[in-house]
Amino acid sequence: MLHRRLILLTAFVATFAIFLLTQFSTPRASALSNPCAQDPNNLTSNGSMFGPGHATSFGIVADGWNPFVLSSLVPTFEWVNNEKSPGDPGGSQYLWADLDATSTFDAGIYQTISGLTPGNYYHFGWGYSLAAYDPGNQVNTRGNLIGRQVGVDATGGTSASAPTVNWGNIYWDGIAALNIPTLNMTFTAQTTNATIFLRAIAMQPSARDKVWFDSICMERVTTPPTNARVFLPIVASNTGVTQTICTTTNVATVTVGATPKGVAADPASNRVYVGLFNDSSVAVIDTTTNQKIATFSTNTQGHSNGVGVTNGRLIVSLRDASAVAILDAVNGTVIATRTVGALPYGVGAANGRAWVANFSSNSVSVIDATTTNVISTTSVGDSPSLVASVNDRAYVSYWGGGVVSIRNDGVILADITQLGGATFGVAVNLSANRLYATRRDVYNSTNIVNLNTNLVINSVTEPVEPIAIAVNPATNHLFIVLPSINTVRVRDATTLAFIKDLSIGVQGNDGGDGIVVANSQVYVSNNSAGTVSVIQDVCQ
Repeated sequence: MLHRRLILLTAFVATFAIFLLTQFSTPRASALSNPCAQDPNNLTSNGSMFGPGHATSFGIVADGWNPFVLSSLVPTFEWVNNEKSPGDPGGSQYLWADLDATSTFDAGIYQTISGLTPGNYYHFGWGYSLAAYDPGNQVNTRGNLIGRQVGVDATGGTSASAPTVNWGNIYWDGIAALNIPTLNMTFTAQTTNATIFLRAIAMQPSARDKVWFDSICMERVTTPPTNARVFLPIVASNTGVTQTICTTTNVATVTVGATPKGVAADPASNRVYVGLFNDSSVAVIDTTTNQKIATFSTNTQGHSNGVGVTNGRLIVSLRDASAVAILDAVNGTVIATRTVGALPYGVGAANGRAWVANFSSNSVSVIDATTTNVISTTSVGDSPSLVASVNDRAYVSYWGGGVVSIRNDGVILADITQLGGATFGVAVNLSANRLYATRRDVYNSTNIVNLNTNLVINSVTEPVEPIAIAVNPATNHLFIVLPSINTVRVRDATTLAFIKDLSIGVQGNDGGDGIVVANSQVYVSNNSAGTVSVIQDVCQ
């Protein structure tokens, strides 16, 4: 087939004069020369991607390398000589696929390197990682929906899906292609073999998505490079020192009923409650078995949306009735129905109080769960949406410009406006003094706020619009729902470093705003699928 020459930006062309040694500029046992992939001391085999490659079940792969595919869609693997690293005479490994609105590909290449010394540091980098898409006009275009990622299995394993693979952050920026710091990794050898993985994750719809792999360099280093991400052995033998190993994986899918929306957890009773919009009810999940054990009716046609639970009471927002239903959390008996503001959306509950975000009234109602009385209604910014409650307060996102903190008597404690417009998902970890919030619309960001200063201290752009968010303080993991690609993204709650993506059920246009952590498990409502995805999140 015809491979089109990429039309490069002037600024990018200037970088072609830069050799590929920059990622290896720190002191080491034996520095590689330029280009590093050609140096005889480069530990990778065929880091320059010389051709013509060899045939595999997935297509043509450069000699010395093997293919892997983690997605249901298998991209085309080819060796090409028309797009490659400047200054490196080899060709490049090329992956491409034609994507539509529902398809993605997740694939790459790997190589096992032998002759390593256990306990020594090794550093490798993916020097040329060009990503582009052709929307059908025969011109390659840069975008932020094609990610590149490196990983290492320091045990020498060759499965890209194995838990022994340590993955770095995914790099989504489509402009850069040369010497991207994110695509470097330092690790400690555990055996004489280690496997390095180069991965492409493409999700640009209605386009041909393309990634080129070239200039792979690896060497032993005496000192880890500055700011390098160092992965230590899983177990340091004979020393008694172990590394914390976290497992985050899908464990169950629970059918709950049509159009699940908000979710709430009561860890003490091992229950998760799910609002079912269509029939104005609440599904009940037993977290010990991950089975639906009951469905509670609200006895209205108001359409269940947000759910909160506290002191043995369920508080359910009835989105189209300007009301909440208050139920017995054990047997589902309807205790009361109370009027709140217009279009009540998210609900949070803690310590006998519930906070209801009234989207169209620009207010938050505070309810006493025991007496069932509405004890205050507080005006806030435009379009309050989701709620994270803890102790004596709740944090309520509002689309008009941030997150407001409201006490259990309705008094506003803080208005965090630095987040700005389109703020939607919200979560909080008071023990770390951190608030987490997503911004939708054109921002597509996940943000951390220091609750001592109410200032944003870290932010990262997601590939698509993030909606709800939850934090697990026990593992320091952050979970972000990306409904348009039916994915939950897992990040480090301190650094926002990417950990992994997990597939969930189909969300549809009204999905994405139901997620909760309960008893080392994360529950995500899948609006279009009528299910709840269960993710186990534990560390040992």
